[in-house]
Amino acid sequence: MLTYKSQIMEPYALMLRTDPDDKYLTESTMAEIGNTIPVRFIGDIKELDTVITEAGEPAVILMNDRGAIHSGNEVLKQIKTNPSYAHIPVVVLGEVSTDDYIRDCYRSGANTFITKPSTIAATRKKIETFFRYWFDVAEV
Repeated sequence: MLTYKSQIMEPYALMLRTDPDDKYLTESTMAEIGNTIPVRFIGDIKELDTVITEAGEPAVILMNDRGAIHSGNEVLKQIKTNPSYAHIPVVVLGEVSTDDYIRDCYRSGANTFITKPSTIAATRKKIETFFRYWFDVAEV
């Protein structure tokens, strides 16, 4: 079972998503692996202020590389150039994984880039590994 080691606040991950399938897949995988870290989902960066005001800062922001309105790099730059959010780690979940594109994401402020797997089993493994690392190993 995955748990967060800090007792100071209720940690959560925030996922910027545009595809309902991403939300379903993430939620069902999290339930399967026994994850106790809440994931909040928003469909647009405009909702970021409201969620942070209501729930506090997320431990990490997960985002698809293809947003509903903006490209992933544009959203990433909006987050990383805003002094209120710039310190929050951002993980890009990418479908495009060319060296140039990944480099561009890091230049735009991504803290990590993860290529989306092509199978359910590989997706489950990546999600489990990611949450284990991010909430049990990394200092956030």
